[in-house]
Parts: sequence; C-alpha cells; structure tokens
Amino acid sequence: MGKEAVLFDFDGVVVNTEPLYERAERKLFEEYGINISEDEWKLFKGISENAFYNYIKRRFNIKGPVDVLKKKGRDYLKQEFLEHIDYVDGFLQFYNSIRKKYRTALVTSTSGSVLKWIFENTKIENMFDIIITSHDVKNTKPHPEPYIKACLKLSVKPDKVVAIEDTIVGIKSAISAGIDTIGLTTTFSRDEIKEVTRYIANNYGEVKYILDKLEGENVICQNKKTGLDY
Repeated sequence: MGKEAVLFDFDGVVVNTEPLYERAERKLFEEYGINISEDEWKLFKGISENAFYNYIKRRFNIKGPVDVLKKKGRDYLKQEFLEHIDYVDGFLQFYNSIRKKYRTALVTSTSGSVLKWIFENTKIENMFDIIITSHDVKNTKPHPEPYIKACLKLSVKPDKVVAIEDTIVGIKSAISAGIDTIGLTTTFSRDEIKEVTRYIANNYGEVKYILDKLEGENVICQNKKTGLDY
C-alpha cells in the first residue's frame, strides 16, 4: 500500500499569509519603537503565537501583560487578513486533485482561536479531515508532537504520510515524527530548505510530482518485498 494521508501546514502552504504576518508585526513593532534585523525575522517563521509574543516581550523588555501585546498584534493581523488573505497559488487545484485518494489534516502553529476567526470571517474554508493547532499540543513545532498527534487522530502510521511545510521548524517537526516531508519554497529559499529535507518544491505542480514519485518508490519497495519487479 502507498501513502494514505497528506498533512498540510497552514501559513505559507495553504494560505499566503507570511507577508501579512510580517506587515502586521512591523506595525506592532513600530508602535513600540522596536527595530528587528533581517536575521531575527527568520526566527519568527513557523513558531507559535505564544512563543512569538513571549520572545518579543523578553527580548525588548516590554512592560505590561503579554496578553495586551498579543491583542494589539492580533488586531493588526486581522486587518491584514480581511484585506489581503488568499490561498497559495495552486493549492486549491492540488487539494481537489488528491482529495478522494488521501485523508488530509491541517497541522499548524497558528492558535485555534485565530484559525476559527479566519474560517468565519474570510474566504478561507476548513476543508480538512482534522486540524491540529498550537492549542492541541504541549510542544509546538519543531517538536514532533503536532505531527505525531495528527497521525494518531487519522489512525495512520507516519511512513504512510506525506507532509507539506514551508519553514525550517515545520520541516524539522514533521521529519522528526518520521514523515516524508516536502519543503515548499514560499518562505525559505531552496538552499535553506535543502539543509533539512531532500524533497523541495517551488510550486504545487512540483509538489504533485514529488508525491507521485513517493508513491512510485513505495510501490517498488512493496514489490521487492513480494519478489516482484516492475
């Protein structure tokens, strides 16, 4: 048997939100008089909301409760989502092409409340069999727990799953869970992604090609076990 499920990260894989997060965060930082280096920006890619705001509060010694900082950030972010959120190019076509064959899951560091707001207030739809958010786990990406939990909820083994990720922390999370992981170059460069996974795609056409190739490798492996050759 081949792959049984495809697991998707959300930001940068399903929706083109990474630029929206950056714009919202820059507005928040401007309000607090914070300057962030380009190298430091990369630290924020793929981490959970709580990890982001706790880091910012400590790093820049921001006074007051972290919840106040988080609410301001969410307000900026929601405005960006209302005006600009959209699917990553090729996602819908790819998803519709695989939907009947594979079970699907969304595995994201986005909080459950933010994700719920997106589904209720924008054109982005919940089309997945299950969803794992940062609220559903004790350890967020790059820890493997989010992907392990997704596999358990889908009742599939990790080697029967393909994950699609766009960040280094997300790729590390899925690979640590024992999952073949495709790195989509929407957020990090090809050179950066190749340091953590052998499967790299510039677009969803290439994702489909790699998925088909992984299915082919699995068939060959299964046939060798039974003494058959193709």
